[in-house]
Parts: sequence; C-alpha cells; structure tokens
Amino acid sequence: MTNFKIIKTLDGSKTLYSKKHNEHYNNINGAYTEAMHIFINLGLKKFSNQKINILEIGYGTGLNAILTWHENQNLKNQIFYHGIDTEPIDIFTAKEINHFSLLENKIEFNTNFYERWGENVKISDNFQLFKEKVKLEEVKLSKIYDLIYFDAFSPKVQAELWTQEIFKKLFKNMTSKSYLLSYSSKGSVKQALREAGFEVKRFQGPLGKRHIICANKY
Repeated sequence: MTNFKIIKTLDGSKTLYSKKHNEHYNNINGAYTEAMHIFINLGLKKFSNQKINILEIGYGTGLNAILTWHENQNLKNQIFYHGIDTEPIDIFTAKEINHFSLLENKIEFNTNFYERWGENVKISDNFQLFKEKVKLEEVKLSKIYDLIYFDAFSPKVQAELWTQEIFKKLFKNMTSKSYLLSYSSKGSVKQALREAGFEVKRFQGPLGKRHIICANKY
C-alpha cells in the first residue's frame, strides 16, 4: 500500500496527497500555478545571466526543479540545483504525474529528475541537478546558495523544520542578496526567520492562499 495518492488540482496539474502527513504536496487549487507564482516569478526571475546555486527543501514531485530548468532556458543562468527529500517518489508515480506535460513544445519525460539520487546529473549545459535523500537537520551544505525554495510539509506536521535553528543553518549558507521563499506565512515562521537574521516580506499568494513570504539576506 502506497503512502500517497495522485490528485488532479484545479489548474489541471497533478500533485500527491500524503496519507502519512495528511497533507497535499502542493496547493490543490493549482500545483503549477503555485510553483510558478512563488518560486519562479518571485524567486528565479530575480536572476539572469548569472551563476547561481539553488537549494530546495522538499523535492517532492520534482515540479519546482522541472519548472526552474524550463524557465531558465530564457534566463540563461548557470544553475546548480540541490534538492533534498526523505521520501523520494518512485519513477512510476512520477510518470503518472508527468509534470513535463505542462511545458510548451511537448518536452519528453526526463527520468534524471527522479533517478540517480546522490549523483551530480547534467540535465543541460546550464543546469546541474543533485538530489539527496537526507533530513534537513542532518544535511551537510557544501554550497553557498543564492536561492532557497522552502517547500517542506507545513509547520503543523513538520514543526521541527520551521525553527530558528534550521533557518540560522540556512542563513549561514546563503550569499549576500539571496532569497528564501516559502508558501507559509504563519506568524511563528516569520518570527523564526527574523530571529535567524532574515528580512521578511509578505506577498500576495496564489489561488486559495492569502500570503506567501520572501525572506531576504542582505
């Protein structure tokens, strides 16, 4: 018996429902819409023609990584993308979700976004992907990051990930003028981020969410 089931969200993209955590991986009002709004439009698009390192907390269905790779074809950044997760989804589930079907030009499914964990994988000339099965509390961060996608399960079910201690760890491994983005604008999250040294800004959220946050390190 699997620990999740596939759900079609309102914008036509698919996500997973975790039976273990009793939560969806993405916004059921639109997984694609949420990812584009928070991580691409408010995050990735701040950079163009630069060499940048991105860390994703909660690799999940691979949606954020795929969209980052695809959107970067126009932005022309040189990207090292480090995704971590404790429960990688299997290739069969990934193919059933098939986030590549959301992209223009009918791009073929690329198994490298889901296989070869623990390896540096060259997806394209300007996009290198490293996926790691590890807890955030235990991961050894060997890079200094320009952008962090904080997309773990909510503070309600994974409170241990949304703490001042965790955010301080990330803060120390970020460049100046870097950004941490998250769908959660909970008061305790904003407070923990500020106590870790971030400047926290609130933005309008995607469908079904009032606000999201962008935490800056200057």
